Amino acid sequence: MTVKDLATLTPSGYPAVSLLMPTHRTAPANQQDPIRLRNLLAETRRRLETDETVPGEVASQVYRELAAAADQVDLRHTGEGLAVFASPGQVHVRVLDSPVQERVVVADTYEVRDVVADAARRHRYWAVVLSEQPTRLWSGDGAELVEVTSHGFPFTHDEGAGLPRDYGQEPSKHEIERHRRFFRDIATALAAIDRLDTRPVFVLGVDRYLAYFAAEWPRPFDGTVLGNYDHAGPHDVYALLAPRLAAYTAMERVAALEALDAARGANRFAAGLAEVWSLAHQGRGAHLLVEEGYHSPARVHDDHLHPAGEDASGVLLDDAVDDIVEWVARQSGEVTFVADGSLATDGRIALVLRY
Repeated sequence: MTVKDLATLTPSGYPAVSLLMPTHRTAPANQQDPIRLRNLLAETRRRLETDETVPGEVASQVYRELAAAADQVDLRHTGEGLAVFASPGQVHVRVLDSPVQERVVVADTYEVRDVVADAARRHRYWAVVLSEQPTRLWSGDGAELVEVTSHGFPFTHDEGAGLPRDYGQEPSKHEIERHRRFFRDIATALAAIDRLDTRPVFVLGVDRYLAYFAAEWPRPFDGTVLGNYDHAGPHDVYALLAPRLAAYTAMERVAALEALDAARGANRFAAGLAEVWSLAHQGRGAHLLVEEGYHSPARVHDDHLHPAGEDASGVLLDDAVDDIVEWVARQSGEVTFVADGSLATDGRIALVLRY
């Protein structure tokens, strides 16, 4: 899923319950996760049953559906975090690669900030493992890779097919041409897939295969790994790509900060929680930058955002930053989470404006 896909998680109505908890990949740390989940489910039940605006049968329905979905999660094989969302008649479960702050939120919308942040960090990408026997394409979503078996993939090079009569006289010339055709076919197939779902492209293979493929692919690769990985499985491919994916994310953050500086110079930016919140709700957010550790409760009064402790009037937002992230993503804006301290002079949050 992309950031924008995740931002379309829309509850069916009130109450919209968000249950978030950190999890552990390995024993013995993961032995505490079932206990923690049971405690959060108990807290959810208490919150629903004591909410006077929720009819008893609705509270019971939402709790049952949420608890049933949580029961299906295999906590022995999970990531760094778990998010379960439920509202009347619907439930969504997301296993996250990033840790989250443990909490239960009952509101009008789902608490999607951690899920959006996880999607922004994970990235979807294409991983092409070049080989003659065969070339394989993997669809990557963070650490999860699934092999693509459409558009001709996996491609196998038939070395003996269609050799001309004078092949023995000029073997190198004909071999080069056969390789060009082979990798041209691969590039054509990948281009067709990429048009449907454009992503960064990472390529693994020996030097000469990389050279052939680069000559046919229309744009620079987003990362390469040299070597012969004909028999590499999904876990091996991810382990090889992990440093390249981290470097790609770092470059994206640098590019986002540079874009913010350019917008600042053109007076097309906003900074600070209240101003960014207002402009995001007007649909003017083209690209939101948020420090990873920034959270802030606030109150909305007369269509303006105020600090949570200023007075008791208005509607309380558990996290105004989460609200902004969701609004920008829902309206097709970009969202980039940057390192803490990167936006110190901007109040930890900044927005590049559409106009």
